[in-house]
Amino acid sequence: MAITGRDIEHLLYTDTPDPILVLHNGETQIVAAAELGGHTGAVVVCSRSEIQRRVGERDLTEQDLATLAQALTVAIQDPDRPPPPWPA
Repeated sequence: MAITGRDIEHLLYTDTPDPILVLHNGETQIVAAAELGGHTGAVVVCSRSEIQRRVGERDLTEQDLATLAQALTVAIQDPDRPPPPWPA
């Protein structure tokens, strides 16, 4: 399962309070942190706050989104392999 730039964009701009991007039943989903317990078996990919800590509160380009998505995809597919760098 690959994370896409659109997944990252949805995470950044959702109205969901304290949103987290998860993989659940083969699909990406945005869930509120408070509701995470209701998604048994979901794999947490990242939270909006984690991305904002890494890249700041700036507008991200399509390339930035693609780079973030690639790094997160690598992290969930092979957790022992170091992910590519996030955009600065």
